[in-house]
Amino acid sequence: MSDNAGSQLSRAARKRELLAQLEQQRLELMVEGMRLERRTTTLDRGWRQLVRYKTPLLIAGGGAAWQLLRRPRTALQLGRGALAGYALYRRLRR
Repeated sequence: MSDNAGSQLSRAARKRELLAQLEQQRLELMVEGMRLERRTTTLDRGWRQLVRYKTPLLIAGGGAAWQLLRRPRTALQLGRGALAGYALYRRLRR
């Protein structure tokens, strides 16, 4: 019977050890969750601003797509002009 009592003690000790490990893991998860939340606040703020302007952006995109379908040559000319302007801006900046 002393074997049984000894195994019960070791079993209880093992259970306490596992519960302590579990508690430590929970604390580490909580701390990491708080760190993640703190580091992503700027991303969340930017995303909320984008979502605020979602409807106007969708309407503007739809209007641009409609114009592109109606007059593809004009859109290509505007694109070329924008690209040339960007290249000029980069060259002048150097």
